[in-house]
Amino acid sequence: MSLDNYLGLGKPDEKKELIVKPALSDIVFEPRSVYEGGYKKLYTFDESLRALQKRGYERHPRPIEAFDLICRELEGRLQPEQQAIADDMMNSYGEWLSMAMLRKGNLLHCYLDPENLVRERTKYKYVTQGGKLKHAGEEVYSIGSVCEWVSITKVDEINPTFVEKLWSRPYAILPEEIRQHALLLLPLENVLSPVSHCYYGCEYNIHTHFNSRASRGVQRNV
Repeated sequence: MSLDNYLGLGKPDEKKELIVKPALSDIVFEPRSVYEGGYKKLYTFDESLRALQKRGYERHPRPIEAFDLICRELEGRLQPEQQAIADDMMNSYGEWLSMAMLRKGNLLHCYLDPENLVRERTKYKYVTQGGKLKHAGEEVYSIGSVCEWVSITKVDEINPTFVEKLWSRPYAILPEEIRQHALLLLPLENVLSPVSHCYYGCEYNIHTHFNSRASRGVQRNV
């Protein structure tokens, strides 16, 4: 499949080959992350979610949404206002994404849009508040017996579908910068962790060990 086909730019009779995926027109990104003293302000996941909802947004961007923007930025496919968002997203500290992960043996449980995941300061970990985790959907992926740090190439070897769920496209049509440099840092065994993307030379990594990250919201485009 060509990149144009994947993005919906192919000929009409090629549309049957397309994989349905989020379009940037379906959501509205917060134009700028919250700054304090010239740097992005850092929040725990729960603090960030509460703060962005007060600012009028629904949730953090999902990995597939954030990396759809990042991929198109690398390819020069963005409109000026989208380019400004991408520039800010890649500036300064990394940002929270709307996903949590839980590793159980060779399986990785991924939860979209977690709501009641809070930082327990005395236990130095994230816990669910009020019982069971509230989320918009769970998907489970086989990841094999890999260590915590996994290259995107290795993720593609183990489970190609998972690459697309995180980095927004199949490995073969991702920008070269992402294919060459992206890493996934898996959570510790049986530790529920919120997900973020990184910064300063590690912009394409997906991380599960941060306590605090920068805050950016998205909402549906109505």
